[in-house]
Amino acid sequence: MAFFTIVMSPGLSKPQHRRAALVGPPAVASTGPVDEQMSAAGFDRVQVVDVTEQFLATARAWLAELEDGEKELRPMLGDAEYAQKRRDRKEIIAGTEEGLLVRLLVTGVA
Repeated sequence: MAFFTIVMSPGLSKPQHRRAALVGPPAVASTGPVDEQMSAAGFDRVQVVDVTEQFLATARAWLAELEDGEKELRPMLGDAEYAQKRRDRKEIIAGTEEGLLVRLLVTGVA
């Protein structure tokens, strides 16, 4: 199995933890290290690779494309959905740049 996930950075203060939960994706507040969760689920040879820098480059590109295509996208999505997508992308970029969130590539063998 292999997947990407976004998790909170370890060692956050309570205010940082709250902010990370707000700006991260819905499951970002799950508890326990990913490698331990994978092992508990029966996976062996679990590897976790930090790909945060690559994720930031991609997230910034997504935002740039969203903004560049605003003329076409806003009418298709509607004002509220377009604004929400833009806000969500900006927040996850900011949270990652602040060190609150990390993107991981997780692999394991069942």
